[in-house]
Amino acid sequence: MGKNKTSTRLQRLEELSGLLKSNDHNLVSDLAEKLSVSSRTIMRDLDLLKEKGYPIETSLGRGGGVSLHKHWGLGRLHFNYKEIIDLLLSLAVMEKLHSPIFLSNLKSIRHKIAASFPEKQRKQVQAVRKRILLSEIASQNIPEPSQPPTATTKSSANSVYEAFFEMKILKINYIDVKGSKTQRSIEPHYILLCWPIWYVLAWDHLREDVRCFRLDRIQTAKVENQSFKLKNSQTLIGKLENFTVRL
Repeated sequence: MGKNKTSTRLQRLEELSGLLKSNDHNLVSDLAEKLSVSSRTIMRDLDLLKEKGYPIETSLGRGGGVSLHKHWGLGRLHFNYKEIIDLLLSLAVMEKLHSPIFLSNLKSIRHKIAASFPEKQRKQVQAVRKRILLSEIASQNIPEPSQPPTATTKSSANSVYEAFFEMKILKINYIDVKGSKTQRSIEPHYILLCWPIWYVLAWDHLREDVRCFRLDRIQTAKVENQSFKLKNSQTLIGKLENFTVRL
């Protein structure tokens, strides 16, 4: 089968699964008309979806009704690994906040979600999770962000996030607690949450050493093409306490 035909069929299967999810009951003839193919082609596509694990139910009789099992839903959502990390991190943050309104089984839920993905994707998730550090709630002597995030700071945060995931060098303009501005080239090895403050634990090329940057004080950020390799975790994390007094 040629590349174009393969691409066309994959697109049709995607559209077919969307139609099945959006309607409780479908006629094969209606599906064929909507996708501009024959009923025989729809039947072959349905068989293929069944092989992929879709719980397709068929009803006998004129018209050939088909539908997805009524309980088909959350368990079959497809996430990329960044979305998975967002979900797992959100649950982990809830745990760390010790909020009385959340159930006590968040940790087990988080582990079940992580374990439910294919091995290759699970390894990616676990590798990134190890680089996300959660500390206790920040002490009162650490000032909170003075103003709500702007479009610029949100854009900078997204660039930090991208560089962190893709392990790319990041160029930033940073303003410290004294108001001094510097331009840095950093390797964002770890992200640290000390609620409600986010930090980037990085190797700073300017200082040739480990530095911890508050995310809300990064004025601008640009992801570079150059990649970096993770340094020994103890080299970075072991120095973290040295910087907490001047975050």
